[in-house]
Amino acid sequence: MSTRRDYAQLMERVNGALGADCQLHTLAEIAGYPIVLVRRSLRDDVPTVLLTGGTHGDEPAGVEAALAFLQRDVADWLAHFSFEVIICLNAHGYVHNTRHNAQDVDVNWAWGRDDVPEIRVVKDWVRDRRFEFVCDFHEDWESPGFYLYEMRRGAPLMGTRVVAAVGRVCPLNLSSEIEGLPAVGGVVLPDEARAKELRGEGVPIELFYGYTDHCLTVETPTEQSMDVRVAAHMAALDTVVAAHMPPGD
Repeated sequence: MSTRRDYAQLMERVNGALGADCQLHTLAEIAGYPIVLVRRSLRDDVPTVLLTGGTHGDEPAGVEAALAFLQRDVADWLAHFSFEVIICLNAHGYVHNTRHNAQDVDVNWAWGRDDVPEIRVVKDWVRDRRFEFVCDFHEDWESPGFYLYEMRRGAPLMGTRVVAAVGRVCPLNLSSEIEGLPAVGGVVLPDEARAKELRGEGVPIELFYGYTDHCLTVETPTEQSMDVRVAAHMAALDTVVAAHMPPGD
């Protein structure tokens, strides 16, 4: 697909979505494009959630989900959490509608490469940090429906609750194998041995091992409309935030 996207227009939309609870940070300029993060917060004494979009440039639904989050009323959430949102990590890929960055590198699997500027951006931002959870918005051009990967310690996995919520707005991928891994009802089953093999490569894996006790990668089906994909991402986020709310809230 030869679509070329207007990054300046995307930045205009980001700026237009900023409310009084938002702070815009430019993390770096990569391949001529600013990589920005928005912090939504009302308090400094609450846990922080990290949301990421646009790691793969040909997956615009993650970018749109990040924007949709900025446009939502989340006042109830902000009483308990701060949110940090990397809108579009791989700006060059987003503009040129390619999976890889300007170096022709798959950023999602380049954690161990210090020469990849997008990886340096993430490492610099998360250094010495802990996040309540991390949610990485992706999409899959080949999948017939939504699915997710989840890593969690210290509490039960909650992927089945997420797919139950998403299934009300988006088809699910019910295959018994997804991306070469066993899956049940749209949840790719955790494989700790495989995750350990991939240490030093996968960004979500490294974020889980070093910076959070709960990491999800949520994948929407590209064959669905953008509205459906964004609704699926938001349904997943709603479910995860609700699960992390303090008892009684």
